[in-house]
Amino acid sequence: MFIRPALTSTLAQAAKSTARSQWAPLRTYATEAGKPSGGKESNTPLFLALGGLAGLGAWYAMGGFGDGKQVPAKVQEKGQDLAQKAEQAVGAGGALRKDAFVNLTLKEVKPYNHDSSTFIFEIPDNQKPGTNVASAILLKAADDSVKDKEGKSVIRPYTPTSSPDTAGEIELLVKKYENGLMTTHIHNLKPGDKLGFKGPIPKWQYKANEFEHIGMIAGGSGITPMWQVIQQIASDPNDKTQVTLVYTNKTEKDILLREQFDKLAKTDNRFKVVYGLDQAPKGWNGFTGYATPEVLYKHLPLPALADKAKIFVCGPPGQVQAISGGKGPKGSQGELKGILADMGYQADQVYKF
Repeated sequence: MFIRPALTSTLAQAAKSTARSQWAPLRTYATEAGKPSGGKESNTPLFLALGGLAGLGAWYAMGGFGDGKQVPAKVQEKGQDLAQKAEQAVGAGGALRKDAFVNLTLKEVKPYNHDSSTFIFEIPDNQKPGTNVASAILLKAADDSVKDKEGKSVIRPYTPTSSPDTAGEIELLVKKYENGLMTTHIHNLKPGDKLGFKGPIPKWQYKANEFEHIGMIAGGSGITPMWQVIQQIASDPNDKTQVTLVYTNKTEKDILLREQFDKLAKTDNRFKVVYGLDQAPKGWNGFTGYATPEVLYKHLPLPALADKAKIFVCGPPGQVQAISGGKGPKGSQGELKGILADMGYQADQVYKF
């Protein structure tokens, strides 16, 4: 009797402390490119800790040693949220691994436009990839043949365009860049060839109805993490989150996933899409030029919404620098700067993919 209140209090403090951290270390890259496998630290203690934490969160949400009905609803909800975050951080299980590259076979290539194609890779045994919303993966040549000028293996992060719930395959929409070593390699692949996959790399852990309004600012191929979040919201009729996407490109033919976005904007009042072009044709309905403060003020949820609003940013480095300031070392968020800072947004209102 006498140890129960003390132990329950300790567990509660641990849960609160972990929740306050918001899993910041897990939102950066989980691995470093080019580090020899024999010299890296094992992730086992982290996985064990997170697995135990997931159990702790679920245990505490159900009331710990006592009757679950006696635990306040907010405390139970916090425990459930803690367990969910721990499960997402560890990964839901699937074909991909965080500690090693897995070679998957290219099944089909679907040209999208003049410089982008969808590459569909087969996952054996009809497994799911083991990714979550929103997460990225690391890619490298299956035979390790793609090297940079220093002779190091080229490893690049990508965001799948297929849902994490898709079994048996994973899709990548890849834009080919003139000097892009990995994009060139991927575009040279033919069905039957293999590519190395590793992950997932946890990014923003999406939770339904966490915000009233999400604003998204994307440029070019930076649209893929936005699509991952959008399709998750679209698939859940109980998610009431409003989404406004401001998507910029050079020309109209460069707009990726336009068919999906236009369909959602017409059929689902949770979604609004605003396009911007550097070179706009006659009769263009979107804006022309950069995403200026005037454009963002007009369309995005305003800073005054505080914790009811979130702004996601992803695009070319120059655009991200101008909009929100660049990311920090090793994938960290870095300081909030640029247009969003000038508009009055706070750092915890903005997430840079």
